[in-house]
Amino acid sequence: MFFADFSGLVLGDFSDKFEKYMKNELEEMITYAGNPRYLLYGTDWPISNMSSYLNFMRQLDLPEEKKELILWKNAADLFKIDVSKL
Repeated sequence: MFFADFSGLVLGDFSDKFEKYMKNELEEMITYAGNPRYLLYGTDWPISNMSSYLNFMRQLDLPEEKKELILWKNAADLFKIDVSKL
């Protein structure tokens, strides 16, 4: 079993053209794979802008359940973080 993230896509902020390209690529990959159970959110901060990546995540045409898996649930499971106590 392995996990992957999609950090390191840009330095700084996404350009409109590259954001559109990566949005299509990630949506296609996730659709093909089905459940993004092993995909993690990442930014490579501080060389990439966190707000730019979060905006990118919001724009992905995916169900909210899949976005939550990518944004935090998969990482909580991987690192065995009991979020019920937070």
